[in-house]
Amino acid sequence: MKKASVMYIIRGYPQISQTYVKTELEAIHDDYDVTIVSRKPSNVPYQNHFPYHHLTKQDAIRELVEQVKPDVIHTHYLNQLEFVGSLAEKMGIPFTVRSHSYDTMALRKKNWKGRIREVLERNTPQFQKVAKIKQNLHWANHELCLGILSFPFARQYMEKAGVRADKIIDCYPVVNYELFHDRSPNGNAIMNTGAAIPKKKMEDYIQLASWMPEQEFNLYALGYDVDQLKALNEAKGNPVNIILPVEPNQMRPEYKKHQWLVYTAAFDLATVGWPMAVAEAQAAGVGVCVPRIRPDLQEYVGEGGFLYDSIEEVREIIAKPVPEEIREAGFLQAKKSGIQEHKHLLTELWDKAAGRQLSSVA
Repeated sequence: MKKASVMYIIRGYPQISQTYVKTELEAIHDDYDVTIVSRKPSNVPYQNHFPYHHLTKQDAIRELVEQVKPDVIHTHYLNQLEFVGSLAEKMGIPFTVRSHSYDTMALRKKNWKGRIREVLERNTPQFQKVAKIKQNLHWANHELCLGILSFPFARQYMEKAGVRADKIIDCYPVVNYELFHDRSPNGNAIMNTGAAIPKKKMEDYIQLASWMPEQEFNLYALGYDVDQLKALNEAKGNPVNIILPVEPNQMRPEYKKHQWLVYTAAFDLATVGWPMAVAEAQAAGVGVCVPRIRPDLQEYVGEGGFLYDSIEEVREIIAKPVPEEIREAGFLQAKKSGIQEHKHLLTELWDKAAGRQLSSVA
């Protein structure tokens, strides 16, 4: 049987901080005829990626669509609805979207600090991006939109913003569980990882490390504000080893060096979603500590880790080995994010779309 044709139209491929795209592609690539279009260059690319087209002009992308004639278009992030929705309508091609925390968090009602920040930053590119997400959310309800995969906690924000309930498909993060799953003993170091941006509040991690000079702390920070973190770390006496980006396929041995993952986030912003690093760490037998910035984080961490209300609490937790029952619960919890557990939520939409088109041609 002829493979269904799927065109990915995304931004920043192959971006090392967007390994969910890599994992998703690796999970579906053999079963579909995949064409990848990146509308923006990546600032920190990973090496082991699929061939792709770097096209920035709408006409060039449309020409490629006419040439490939995909059964379905797929994208990541709601901020791509403006481009993909319009293109899909013009070409008469159905489309799917996988949303994430950044874009869905833009839809939630802000606390008073968030509202003040919105006013102060209303003329910034970041604010304009958020505004465009809201302005173009109507594409989610378009007849050609087959569905939007979304973290379960984000459903409430999307529905309140006007997205039809039947267009939203609850789905855990995209993680290569088999790549990270390792029940062997772990090392004793402490780690944190992720994009070095304000909402991750990695300054808390450096502060924690300064309180525990006898312990090894490693920070796998990805681009963005990493120079600022290096300056702060130096001012604190370099309690943290700031490590250059590691290729995604090489991260399991890095996780195995560690007893704990301390994932930090800004409590006042509370915009960190369900980080992939939490599930990856759990799969590798690492204990996790996550800030209790919202109630839904408990659902994601499950019984396989700890939620903390201040960085001061973490010091006592990580001074001890990970309890065995927490480690075991982590293995089970992480599997919920495994792409093989839930990729059918996406591929069933594609198969249905391809089936409709193939039957109409016949």
